[in-house]
Amino acid sequence: MAEEPILDNQEQPLPEEEGLLDKMVVKEEDAAQFSPDLIRDLQENYTDGQRQNLYQKILKMSVPQKIRLAMLGNREARNILILDRNTIIPAAVMRSPRLTNNDILMYSQQKNLPEDIYKYIAHNKKWIKDYPIKLALVNNPKTPLSIAIRLLEHLHDNDLKAVRRNKNISSILNRGAVQILTKRGVS
Repeated sequence: MAEEPILDNQEQPLPEEEGLLDKMVVKEEDAAQFSPDLIRDLQENYTDGQRQNLYQKILKMSVPQKIRLAMLGNREARNILILDRNTIIPAAVMRSPRLTNNDILMYSQQKNLPEDIYKYIAHNKKWIKDYPIKLALVNNPKTPLSIAIRLLEHLHDNDLKAVRRNKNISSILNRGAVQILTKRGVS
């Protein structure tokens, strides 16, 4: 799958966008303002052409429209919006009631999301109960170190052995995995 381009050049929300996510009320009726290919999951796999078409539609949207779409849109629209450089848009995606554990697992494995997304996942009790999500966060070099260290204790011995050998993550995590294995009496 080709990596999606990042949507706009903004890194931080504009001052007038601060708090917009908390103030905005998104209703199911708002879905009518979007084309069905952005709302309904019409198919499982999109072609590059279809994905590019969705991307072009989203690119033309205002921030409030993107927030509404993040909450109401289909998986493909959310996967495009999660990459938006305006941090308010990925935060809106994370609040979507349509997110599944599979979506969260996929986001936990991606290395190109804002750091806040990994924090949001790790602090959500429903998602962090899912073992594959914990494992993905620990193995993702973009997960904040404090979160990854906290999750190490919850990993199975075989996964800790793999973390110990993982060259893509912090050496602190590698050493932490060794310490936990030693404490458990596993070599």
